[in-house]
Amino acid sequence: MQFAMSMDLPAAPERMWGVLTDVKRISECIPGCENVEEIVRLATYKATVKQKIGPFKLEVPADIVVDEVVEPSRVGMHATGRDKFTGTRLSVALEVTLVREGHGAKLNVSAQLDVQGRLATLGMSVIKRRAEQNFQEFETRLRAVLETV
Repeated sequence: MQFAMSMDLPAAPERMWGVLTDVKRISECIPGCENVEEIVRLATYKATVKQKIGPFKLEVPADIVVDEVVEPSRVGMHATGRDKFTGTRLSVALEVTLVREGHGAKLNVSAQLDVQGRLATLGMSVIKRRAEQNFQEFETRLRAVLETV
């Protein structure tokens, strides 16, 4: 499944870069993201993602690998994990870009999500709806963080 979101930011990419690469601050914007551990800055991380999707309550310990960093405009990463209760396997490839627009920037996030196992039986529409809700919540939380920058 493919997902994408974009939002206008109030400052140039150089100013926003510090917020977007501050793992503690950005992880607080991600719904259900907990126990974030930085192994190597801008390289490897661990986190747990908890979500309720349909009748399933997922708790996915995830390994996150940063594949590419182009400061201050792009981060590419992927994450994999397996829910310990349902055995559902999740894999996501994520690309985050900052593009200068006037005095500000545009944040673009695109994700390719692969779901295997019991959660996949719910069907793409249920999973997609939950992912879109998560993107909306992420944007709301990120905007609140950016107001303090």
